[in-house]
Amino acid sequence: MISLFRKIRQKLLSQNRFTRYLVYAIGEIFLVVIGILIALQINTWNENRKYRNQEADFYSDILSDLDKDLEKLDFLTEFHRNRIEILSTLLTYLRNPADKMGAEKFGILIEPLYYSEAATSYSTAFESAKSSGAFSNFRQKETLKFLNQYYADFEKVRIIMTSITDFINDRFEPVMATIPSYHVSINSGKMVMAEKGNSKFYELLDSIKDNRIIKSDHEKVLYDPRFEAFVIGDLGRCFNLISRIETRKENLLLLKAQLAANQ
Repeated sequence: MISLFRKIRQKLLSQNRFTRYLVYAIGEIFLVVIGILIALQINTWNENRKYRNQEADFYSDILSDLDKDLEKLDFLTEFHRNRIEILSTLLTYLRNPADKMGAEKFGILIEPLYYSEAATSYSTAFESAKSSGAFSNFRQKETLKFLNQYYADFEKVRIIMTSITDFINDRFEPVMATIPSYHVSINSGKMVMAEKGNSKFYELLDSIKDNRIIKSDHEKVLYDPRFEAFVIGDLGRCFNLISRIETRKENLLLLKAQLAANQ
């Protein structure tokens, strides 16, 4: 093609047809410009297609992360509702001393209170895209804004969950340290809702026979003012956390609906 244009130019110049040559030259320039514009348009189209595919993959990964988040939130809700039920039972006995609680029942109810759950948010896809600067090429700006707020709000959940763990370490375990751990057995472990399970731990302890004669001091702990303060404080934190979790679940489901509508 280039050699053909060169031959035409040389022929026009050799024939002293300057006007025709000028028209031809302008036409050739026009064709070159058109070619460049077409190439740029194709390049822009390819870039936009790449960004659209990248955005689609991002939201697919986000949906996967949200499903994991929802599963975790459901577990945390069940975990802390179970905790509230145990704390409420203990508080009822604490405030009604005429209703005696045996050492075995006390041990079964107490054991789950040693446990707390770590705050976990599945935000790998979001943080990876954010750090790479990919958001600037995405079209769904309102969805990104909603996502950013959703992941930022996790801090509210994390703070409460961390406070529950700290409260157990600072207020619960020091009081419980005054009595031996004779209550730890397979039976006391049945009410523990640790996410990954601790069955082997309780099986081992249960297999080691305890030949000691231990006088139960559980009532001393039960009616200790520090124990009551822990129970009430832990109840408040659990109710607060469940409220935060319910709000987070509502936002998560709204996000999933929005993403499904945009796909």
